[in-house]
Amino acid sequence: MRRSLGRGPAADDVVAVLGTLLVVGAVCGVLWWLAVDPAEYTKTRRGGGAMGEVDLSKRFNADGWYAVIAIVAGFLSGLWLSWRRQRDFRLTTLLLVPGAALAAAAMAFVGGVVGPGDPDAALSGAQPGDTVPVALEVLATSTYLTWPIAVLFGALMVLWSSPGVPEPRRGSVQTEEQPPGSAPENHGPTEHSPR
Repeated sequence: MRRSLGRGPAADDVVAVLGTLLVVGAVCGVLWWLAVDPAEYTKTRRGGGAMGEVDLSKRFNADGWYAVIAIVAGFLSGLWLSWRRQRDFRLTTLLLVPGAALAAAAMAFVGGVVGPGDPDAALSGAQPGDTVPVALEVLATSTYLTWPIAVLFGALMVLWSSPGVPEPRRGSVQTEEQPPGSAPENHGPTEHSPR
């Protein structure tokens, strides 16, 4: 008898978590491109590009916007995925880290693709005094850590808010002195005789 090749619950969790984070990362790449005002090189007479202080600060603003978008999207997606995929919370939590890495890479890739092109190629065809936008990229590699940290924090919020171990029902509490199945002792009123 041949076994069917249907997907099991664990495979569904893998596809759901990794696929969702990949799509969210790609959407965030477009949002990142829309939020960032790119820095610009100014073509010099010698043929190179110069950048002033304002444009230098704009280059670091791109990392700031990346981090802000990643923190919000990562937290919300970690919260939502952990809440929706509670069948195997451990598997879901383990999948959130590689999923966050996929989202971080997808966000950087999509932002770079839809953002300005290679500034060197644009500078070669520009006239002196023309400005050329810089490609959208993450400068500080530690910025990529915002995705997994935010996703795991969202998962922790679900874990902290879950009911956990249910409280025992009233009347079913057993004391240490009374073994299970034994009749309860009579603790009614006792008479006290004077001496």
